[in-house]
Amino acid sequence: MKRILYILSVMLLVMLTTACEDYLDKSPDSESFTKEEVFSDYTMAQQFVDQLLIPSYWDCDPWDDRAWASEKETATGLPLQMNGSRDRITDDCTPAHLKLTSDKMYNIRRGDFIAAQNDRDFRWMPNQWRRWDVKWKAIRIANLSITNIDQLIDATEEEKANILGLAYFMKGHFYFQVVQNWGGMPWLDGPMDPSGDMDLPRDDYATTMQNIAESFDMAAKYLPTIVASAEWGRPSRVAALTYKAKALLFAASPFANPTNNQKMWEDAAIAAGEALAAAKSSGYYQLIEKDKWRNLFHGCVEETFQEILFGIFHKDKQWKKGQPDWWYSGIRSKAFGSGAAAESVTENLAQCFTWSNGDPIDPTSAEYKTTPYTGDGINHTGRDPRFDMSIVYNGQANPMTTRLGRNVQIWNESYDNKAAEELKLDAQGSSQKGYTITGYYNWKLKADANFKNNAKTSHMFNFIRLADLYLFYAEAANRAYGPTTPAPGFSMSAVEVLNELRARVDMPAYDNSTPGLTIGSIDEFEQKIRNEYRVETAFEDKRFYNLRRWRILDKAETLEQMGMYIKKTGADEFEYSIVRIDETYQLYYQEQHYLFPIENSDTFLGPDFVQNPGW
Repeated sequence: MKRILYILSVMLLVMLTTACEDYLDKSPDSESFTKEEVFSDYTMAQQFVDQLLIPSYWDCDPWDDRAWASEKETATGLPLQMNGSRDRITDDCTPAHLKLTSDKMYNIRRGDFIAAQNDRDFRWMPNQWRRWDVKWKAIRIANLSITNIDQLIDATEEEKANILGLAYFMKGHFYFQVVQNWGGMPWLDGPMDPSGDMDLPRDDYATTMQNIAESFDMAAKYLPTIVASAEWGRPSRVAALTYKAKALLFAASPFANPTNNQKMWEDAAIAAGEALAAAKSSGYYQLIEKDKWRNLFHGCVEETFQEILFGIFHKDKQWKKGQPDWWYSGIRSKAFGSGAAAESVTENLAQCFTWSNGDPIDPTSAEYKTTPYTGDGINHTGRDPRFDMSIVYNGQANPMTTRLGRNVQIWNESYDNKAAEELKLDAQGSSQKGYTITGYYNWKLKADANFKNNAKTSHMFNFIRLADLYLFYAEAANRAYGPTTPAPGFSMSAVEVLNELRARVDMPAYDNSTPGLTIGSIDEFEQKIRNEYRVETAFEDKRFYNLRRWRILDKAETLEQMGMYIKKTGADEFEYSIVRIDETYQLYYQEQHYLFPIENSDTFLGPDFVQNPGW
């Protein structure tokens, strides 16, 4: 806990300039300005809290990966970076050729969060301890802004509200990042007295999430309902209410609520209903249309800002050497440019995308063994549209290959011995480095540009978008009131909200009159909601935390990873076989992996601030 002790006890503050480059080069607790100097001037106080909007504070892998890549591990000289998203350590996808080559380079998919006994030797995330430090520094900055607001005697009430809204929101945001990674923590309402007792007992996970929800509730009292696209990046009241619902949902979920306390589900449902009502009545926030769905992630358009409630946005003109660009590499082929660590999507995820009429996938059917992606034209004529917008698969009319006058080519063997363009094999018949090991690639986060010629585009990383709120409400309302009963104060039921989200991509509604689309019991409908989460938010760094909160991270259905073996039998004919991928890429999570470890030295100050179970 010595890091927390340092972070919480430092009393000198920083005044940051408005230039982004200057922000990134300074520490939140440098010795530039005293507390009295900062909080005697509104402009300085506003800039002080505004620094929390800079991505270098945020827990967001693609950006942190680049930010900390210059720091090297002492033993090997290798970068302290994960080089990709947390989805790579879930059952949705895996980075190809991530193998255990020595005691210093380990397979993170096996849950090897510690590579040696030395408690400093954690390398699962980019500079794990710097992340831990930065979150607590950010919480301190938010608390200082809140507790010193009355010192701003020259500020108007509106100006004070600007500071308080952002401070309460960012306090909730950073506490949420800490708790979803490391579990329940002491709740700090203000900067700590360095002469006081630093051995603080940890609150449980649910209690801390409920405190986080209260912080977002306070933020909502000060924030504007709408943040226009020109000011996008600052939180709105709708974003705060949505984040409040998310915190209460995490508190109600099985990991934090093992007794299934119904009051916790009701609280989450009511909060999500309040947020949805605010979004719908705003006249601004709405789900983006299907034909612009991929613009939520790249090539962003005006409508993008009406669905993304909080995230990181990089414009075209902001691209420069050293800024994050990992989404634009990873597929080595004539069509996709070069890359050394392709993200291979699992068959597990692929089967979650149902047929376009809502029928579930039957992997044992003759149809799936010969035409798994298009259907046979008799029983089915295609998959959920999000399948084509999220995944690269064999035979796809993908823009990257269409410009070359062909469709995607992924096969393991061919009747005429012709090699596939998107899957190169070595002499042993295994995928070469940089090519898929499952028969699929991640397409959702790659723009329709020719990256072989270094094309660039705007890019969005979202923490919360409106579609998430639909899913939060559907899950909580279903558990609290059943699929067809609205939460108090809101007019729509869980199934109605989920159907509205599905209608955006032309997927049929769940009802009790259509075979294959029946609503079913609370437990049965919950599985449909979970599947919708997986399909709608794939590769958005959300699956890992859902697996944790649902307490299925270490379950058999999560751990076994499957891929597709493809044999070309004729000019346009294929045989598809589902296979278990190489042992190296299987998941081996255990109970202790529901929380990350806290550095041991931080738990030595006293008996109250305890280590997480199993570490």
